[in-house]
Amino acid sequence: MKEIFADRVTYEVADRVALITLDRADRMNAFDAAMYEGVNAALTRFRDDEGAWAAVIQAHGERAFTVGADVNALNDNASKGITTGLGGLLIDSEMVTDKPIIAAVHGYCIGEGVNLILGCDTVFADETAKFMISEVKIGVNPVDIPLKLAKLVGYAKAFSFLSPGDAKSAAWMQQAGLIEEVSAPGMVTSDALEFARGLVSRCAPLALRAQKATLWHAVHRDEDTARQLGNERRTLVRLSDDYAEGRLAFMEKRSPQFSGT
Repeated sequence: MKEIFADRVTYEVADRVALITLDRADRMNAFDAAMYEGVNAALTRFRDDEGAWAAVIQAHGERAFTVGADVNALNDNASKGITTGLGGLLIDSEMVTDKPIIAAVHGYCIGEGVNLILGCDTVFADETAKFMISEVKIGVNPVDIPLKLAKLVGYAKAFSFLSPGDAKSAAWMQQAGLIEEVSAPGMVTSDALEFARGLVSRCAPLALRAQKATLWHAVHRDEDTARQLGNERRTLVRLSDDYAEGRLAFMEKRSPQFSGT
């Protein structure tokens, strides 16, 4: 069953894979306050959905994944003396969920769109996709994106992406290590879903979630915190039915049937 959040984002699940869709194509999926609300609600829904083990984020419309912040909404706020942003993503600085999230990007991915995909675990992009951080061109500086880029690609590469803010191709993004796979035109969601289904069918979900949490904390917190968390989660995972099933399947030379328990 498809759920709709804030009239901007849809959520549906098939075969334990959630599909989260930015659905404001008439505005090229620009982020206004309602879009932030919808994306955050969908991510929270995925976090709490026991029937979903992985998620793919895609967007409707032919031209853009998202063009970033809704400039018209910013102008409306500015006319009222409001200079704060339109909202924020839960995924900016928090893991939100230890279940894997895959982005499937086509067309323009600008500003907040880049921020969104940097919060995902892996990114698939159409070979014609264009990525851009253009805030400095309209007179304001981004904050979350430079912080993430510094950790992911280092100072020089981050600077070249941010300044002067010209569009980067999917090939450039892949070479920089910011996207994992480049898909043929029109195939990016299919490829991302195939990858997600592979995670769901081949990986023990509790172990996969523990692995993601360890990695995330190693990058965004510190190594000692990550190691402690990883050891704690491994102790619990070793008590799971899936760990017993994994060992038995290995001995019997068959594919394991994981249950998430």
